[in-house]
Amino acid sequence: MRELCKDLVMVSNVGEDTISLIDLVKLSEVQKIYLKSCFGPHHIIGDLNNKYLYIANYHCSSITKFDLILNRIAETAYVGCCPCHLEINKKKNILYVSNEDSNSISVLDTKSMTLEAQIPTGEMPHDLKLSLDGKKLYVANFKSNNISIIDTDSNNNMNNLYANQNPYHIELSRNGKKLYVVNTNFSRHRKGGLTIIDTESNKVENKILIGKTPMDVTYESNEKYFFVTDMELNVVHVLDMESKTVIDSIKVGKMPLSVEIDCDNKYIFVTNIGDNSLSIIDAKKFVVTKKIQVGKEPTCILGFN
Repeated sequence: MRELCKDLVMVSNVGEDTISLIDLVKLSEVQKIYLKSCFGPHHIIGDLNNKYLYIANYHCSSITKFDLILNRIAETAYVGCCPCHLEINKKKNILYVSNEDSNSISVLDTKSMTLEAQIPTGEMPHDLKLSLDGKKLYVANFKSNNISIIDTDSNNNMNNLYANQNPYHIELSRNGKKLYVVNTNFSRHRKGGLTIIDTESNKVENKILIGKTPMDVTYESNEKYFFVTDMELNVVHVLDMESKTVIDSIKVGKMPLSVEIDCDNKYIFVTNIGDNSLSIIDAKKFVVTKKIQVGKEPTCILGFN
């Protein structure tokens, strides 16, 4: 789980080729990073020293390495078609990229920004997560309804696990023994849900029905409460994992997408692509405390120390 720092949050705005910087003391947008036209920054991730930002440019099939100290683009590498999400192995200096329209994972060397490998996956890979030991990469394949498990030493696809309909975003438990899969829904005839996979047996353990169009999930530190965005209902569902029931639904902005929580379990952050805003939720009271206007079509949320 990506935990956010106390001072600064970044939000990628895919619709206007910018990244918003949000000051968590002032609770306002204090700066924007302007990228090149038609980049479409869908996802962002940082390095260990917070010097570089890696950006998945959905509209031009590339990954940009942005120097945060010099405030400029350092390098750009071309990958597969429509790169969505990024995952970084900081020990090996390797960046993994899901290419939604190429049905593949690109493997990049973060120092040289050269392509090391292209790994085939299922159809429309969207989100991806590294195992805690870095030996496995889990990939959610939206169209083929499965999770690809990739051996990161050999860059081979080891297995494909059925993960119920439309797996979109995924999250690992803190101990790495559970994979939580958000099954979104773009049909009025089905409900969305959260599929729980045991990563040791590679078997589906449970599926919990949630809302209408769930999109993303995060959880607080003891994994009692999970927070799931629902794009159709414009809410964040609060799921009690002990009872496996939704105990609250917090009204946010229009078409909420991504959700993250800070390291102190104080704030929950939600990007709303329908009204170009970031909702900030009190993680204890389950109420929105602030709504901040950001760029057009905000997607990813990233924290820096």
